[in-house]
This record gives sequence, structure tokens and C-alpha cells, in this order.
Amino acid sequence: MRQPEPLNAIDELRLFLDFAVPLCGADIAYKLGQWGYSREQAKNWLRGEAERAGGSLGENGDVIQFSDGRPRSGRAQNRVARTASELARGVAAAALLAQLEGKSGVEAFGGFYGVTARPAEADTPRVQDSDDDAVSVATRGTCPVRKPTA
Repeated sequence: MRQPEPLNAIDELRLFLDFAVPLCGADIAYKLGQWGYSREQAKNWLRGEAERAGGSLGENGDVIQFSDGRPRSGRAQNRVARTASELARGVAAAALLAQLEGKSGVEAFGGFYGVTARPAEADTPRVQDSDDDAVSVATRGTCPVRKPTA
């Protein structure tokens, strides 16, 4: 009996992001709540995280995109894992930043990451403008998730 062929690199990346982005988003939202950042401080920090991920992807994206399928070890394996982790963290940061700016999320690599609103809530902004701990109110229960495809 033959083993099934592995997924192509794009499908593997989407599968990884579907799993990792919500986890990273929950971690970031928790940390922002613990740090007690103001809305502007949180936006600046999230923007920096997303930019760092973009820089990492620009510098090391070839290791994700052009893989020959052979197992990696040592420095090559660490480079792939670090780049993929920073990518997921950057997409999660961008999705949370979009939520703080009143949008539902972001599209990345063919998937939507953000708040999946029901049809009646689709046009309702998810961010509440209260003075006390605006970041935790905006991110409570709204970690980035990939919108299911219909």
C-alpha cells in the first residue's frame, strides 16, 4: 500500500497558519491585557510585530516557499521553524491591529484571519471605545480565527 502524497507547500502553509494564528493571537491578546497598554501603545506594538514578521518573511521566506521535501536538521531546521513562527505571529498581530481599528480582520495567503461575525453583526464594529482598558475589551474573546470556507 502506497503512502499518500504530501500536501504542496502552499496547502501546508495554510494548514499551519490555520492552527498557529489563533494560538498566537490568544497569546498576544493575553500579553496586551497583562501589560495594560493604552489603545495607541497597543496599536504601535502590534504594528511593530507585524512589520518584524514581514521583514523576517522577506529575508527568510525562501526556506518556506522553496522546499524540496527533505527533512532538515540543525540551523536549517531552526531557520524554517523561526520564520514560520514569526509569520504566524505577524499575521495574528495584524489581525488584532485590524480589530483595534474597527475592522474584522485581515486576509493573508488566501485565508481570512479575524473575527468571524454572524451575518447580522457583519457591519457592526467589534471594538468598543471605553476609557478603561480599551485593549482588553477590544481583544476579549476575539482572537484571530480563520473564516471557514463555504
